[in-house]
This record gives sequence, C-alpha cells and structure tokens, in this order.
Amino acid sequence: MIMKKENILLTGATGFIGSALQQRILADGNYDLTIATRSIVDTPSTARVVQVEDLTATTDWTDALQNVDVVIHCAARVHVMKDKSTDPLTEYRKVNVEGTLNLARQAVAAGAKRFIFISSIKVNGESTEPGRPFTADDQPNPTDPYGISKYEAEQELLELAKTTPLEVVIIRPTLVYGENVKGNFHSLMKWTYKGIPLPLGGIKQNLRSLVSIDNLTDFIITCIDHKNAKNQIFLVSDDNDISSASMLQEIANGLGVNNKAVHIPPISIKAVTALLGKPGIAQRLCGSLQVDISKAKTLLDWQPKFSTSDSIQKTAQSYIQNLEHSNMSLRGMQRLLDIVFSFIGLVLTFPLLVIISGMGYFDTGSPLLIQERIGKNQKPFKLVKFRTMKVNTVSVASHLVDSTSITKLGAFLRKTKIDELPQLLNVLKGEMSITGPRPNLPNQQELINERESLGVYDVLPGITGLAQINNIDMSTPKLLARTDKEMIDTMSLKNYFSYIIKTALGSGGGDAVKAKTI
Repeated sequence: MIMKKENILLTGATGFIGSALQQRILADGNYDLTIATRSIVDTPSTARVVQVEDLTATTDWTDALQNVDVVIHCAARVHVMKDKSTDPLTEYRKVNVEGTLNLARQAVAAGAKRFIFISSIKVNGESTEPGRPFTADDQPNPTDPYGISKYEAEQELLELAKTTPLEVVIIRPTLVYGENVKGNFHSLMKWTYKGIPLPLGGIKQNLRSLVSIDNLTDFIITCIDHKNAKNQIFLVSDDNDISSASMLQEIANGLGVNNKAVHIPPISIKAVTALLGKPGIAQRLCGSLQVDISKAKTLLDWQPKFSTSDSIQKTAQSYIQNLEHSNMSLRGMQRLLDIVFSFIGLVLTFPLLVIISGMGYFDTGSPLLIQERIGKNQKPFKLVKFRTMKVNTVSVASHLVDSTSITKLGAFLRKTKIDELPQLLNVLKGEMSITGPRPNLPNQQELINERESLGVYDVLPGITGLAQINNIDMSTPKLLARTDKEMIDTMSLKNYFSYIIKTALGSGGGDAVKAKTI
C-alpha cells in the first residue's frame, strides 16, 4: 500500500528562511508542497502555488489550505518604519498576531493537523549572562515590539491548541545565517571583504548562539511529523557558541582575506554608544546571547548536523560567488557600454583626431605614443595616445619625468585630456574600459606588487576612474592601489557614468609631471 504524502503549506517562501526551506522540502521529495505567495513569479513548478493577499486578520486562505496537513508559518513582519504617527507594536500585531491567528483558525477549519510557527529568540529576551543560556521553559521576557508581537502570537496559538485538534509547534531560532543571508551578517561579510577595520577584535569574552540555515531547516523538517513535537516550544542553534571576535575571524577565513578588526575594549564601545543614545548597539556587539537546545536534542533526538565553522565558511563562499556573479553581469553591461561609447566617440571626434595628428607631426614628428602597459590579468598590451613629450623622453611614470620634456602642444593636450582620446581604440579592442584603474608600465614594480595583492588586475584597466577624478596618481602606489580596489568593489552603472561625467567636466588632472630641472 502506497502511503499518501503529507501536504505542507509554506508561508513566507520568498524570505531567507522560507526560500531555503522550500528548496529543502522539494529536494527531499518526501512531502507535497503548497506555497502561498503574493506573486507567482519564479516559483517552482513542482509545488502547488496559490496567490494570496497580505497576511492580515481578513486574508482568505481557503484555496491555499485545500488538502493541507501541516502549515509551516515563516511569514512575518520584521520591520516597521519609524514614524511618530505610527505605533510599532500595533503594526506588528496586525501581521504577526492577528494575521497568524486568522491563518491558524482557518487551518483548523480546513482539517490541518499541525501548525509550525517560526517565532524568535527575542521572545526570551535580548541577552544572557555568559554560561547561563536561555532554555525553552524560561519565563519569556520580550522587550521590543517585534518580540512582544511574536510572544503574543505564541500564546494565542497554544490556547487554540487547547480547544481544537490542531497541534502547535513553536520554534525560536537565534541569529540565522547561511547562503544568501541578508541583514547584519551580510554586512559583516561585506565590510570584512572590503578590509574595513571593524571594532570587534577585542570582544572575546561574550558568547553568541547562532544557527545555520541548514541546521534550522533540518530541525523544521524534523518537527513536521515527530510525535513529541506536539504543542512544544523549542530553541534551536548550532550548539557551538562563539564570541564576536571569533565570528569575525571565521568570516575572514571563509572569505580568504585578512581580518583587519581593531581591538577596542568593550567598555569603550559601551561608553561611546551610550553617549550617542544607542546602548542597544553595544549590547548586540558586546553582549552574550546563548541558548540551551537540550530539549530539542532529548525530546526529538535531534542533533545539529553542520558545525558553525563549516557553515560560516559555506556562507562566506556563497557571498563571494554571488559577488562574482553580480560583477560578471555588471562587467558584461559595462563592456557593452564601452563598445557603444568608444565607437561613437571615435566617429564624432575623427576630424579632431586628424587635426591633432597633423599638429603632432609638426610638433614632434611622431604624433602618436604607442607604449606597452600592463592590462587585465597582467597581460601586456600596446596603449595608444597622443604624444605630449619629446620623442627621446625616457619611458617612466609621468611623475618621474622632467617637466621640460613636455611640448607646448603636449601641455595643451594634457590639460584638456585630448591626449587620452586615441585610447578609445584600446577600449574598442577590449584591452581597456572607459572606467577602470589606469594601466601601469611594466617597470613600476612597487605599484604592480600593491595592485596584485589587492586583485586590481582582475579587471580591465581604464581611461578614467575614482583615483583619476581625485588626483591620485602613480606617485603614491599604495594609495592608488587601495583606491583602485575601492573603485572595483563599489563599481556600479551609476559610478561608471559618474566617473565619465566628472572627468568630462574637468575633475582630475591625470598623472602629474612633478620632477623639475634644477
């Protein structure tokens, strides 16, 4: 006899937890899945998709609850915009309490047997003393509107379970992280990857319980049909608490970058945030928040399968892959714009190019300078520009050249940046971009070393960029390489156009000629 698969209704399927849970359920193949969503775009064909309105006290769940055995309720309101005319708790209650109870009551009427509610550790409170973790049976102590709304929803659901056949399972996760995570954990990865010195290096005495998305989804799956989960509250974590400093080091290891965290004493952080009227920030950075998951391990015979260290490594690698994918898409668009703009630029300025070439012939006898430069992946290429110095000028960086080497025509071309126009040929050939790090000479070893260590050669060099518009030239190789790295990490279509426009309007002066004759 073939047993019928249980049908699960999943809410919040497009959120961080919901999307990961959706993938896990479909990959397991042990359940039929119904997804309730406001939009049917990009939903899996193997799941039944039902479009519903926002989660409110009046939402109609009739279609979504057809033949459903278990509801996994991940949907919630997690943010309320600060507005003096709006009471945050009232707004949270509309969704997290009234909307949740409306769904649960309709689930009872539709014959669903279990309701799994994804709550929050904020129901227990904001912090613990080191070595004294929260337990599932502790007296709740929510202090913010979001935590209060989750606690009230829990109480209403447990009361509903007393008077109906519905079995309620409440799960309070700690800080959830994993592939595609957003929020604070994503910010920590972003800042660490960019080398920003975060003030967490000295926070070594606190302990935080985290839960990877893999461990959390595994625990939720366990609660779908485990008989001992009925009408219970569970805390869940990786069962491997970690300090803020250690967490940042694990993130740096996973990203493959140096941990540049600065060691600021926690007491100093608390004093500064108190002066700023933001003591909650210090608590989140310096305080402990531990949970005891012995109830989950004993009652459900469940153990976390994924360690914190391995999970942070996986999360960091996912961040890098997403960043690379985003960069590839951006670079593809940038290359298309480079082709269009360089072609149009060469066509429109062709008469000017001819005139300058003629003038250059009479000026030096050789109007074009064709010089070897270092391009993407340190591959040499021949850069083309109008000659601005005497033919016998030594091939070194501009800041090392004697100012008397510049011709009168050359001074005009450098001032107006017209000498850069022939480089549009390099752009059209794919050797350069309009925006990017200025290509250096093969003999600029200090700059090469600095750029190589920061991955600057991973992208095409450019005619202009962040360093150029800020008058940072090759005379300061460390500063230039750091600025190039910043430009690469923050590149966007907005910045692409911004660098071009600012250069056209006169920002930056190119590599300055600083050496003087005595």
